[in-house]
Amino acid sequence: MAPNPFLCLRAVFCPTYWFNRGERIHGSISCEQHWDSPVPGTYKFFPGHGWHLIHPDGHENEKDKAPAALVYCRILHRYMFESELEGRCRWFSAPLHKGGRPERLRFFLLDDGVHWVAGWDAQDRFIPGPYPKWWLDEDGHTMHRGASPPTSADVSRCSSLVAGKLG
Repeated sequence: MAPNPFLCLRAVFCPTYWFNRGERIHGSISCEQHWDSPVPGTYKFFPGHGWHLIHPDGHENEKDKAPAALVYCRILHRYMFESELEGRCRWFSAPLHKGGRPERLRFFLLDDGVHWVAGWDAQDRFIPGPYPKWWLDEDGHTMHRGASPPTSADVSRCSSLVAGKLG
């Protein structure tokens, strides 16, 4: 790849770029903090690996347990355990836009336990919001766009015919 001419000229003619004034970091850059969410406890940052829960509050005798990895959920805008994020994600085929052909999408289950949002496309690229809500059919394989699944209270019974009440 060719060098960028602007960066080369800037480095030659601007003396502020001749010297490295940044502070050198020796050793590890790990730090520990106490968080209340997602679980109260001590969390540690490992460079290149992110935040991990190392000591949950009230469980001091479980120090040999492996640290639980945290990830930032861009849909809920908060940290959550990586295992919980993966457990709330599923692949379904559904049309992303009304009237479109079905695409393979990775859906994320919201906190209410009923509604889903399409968070990633077929190439596992993040889809930024706003997110329309989806709900999963009783068969467990079909996604429907809408605020909530129809319940027996929402269904109109005006068109129902009762066999013994005809005429």
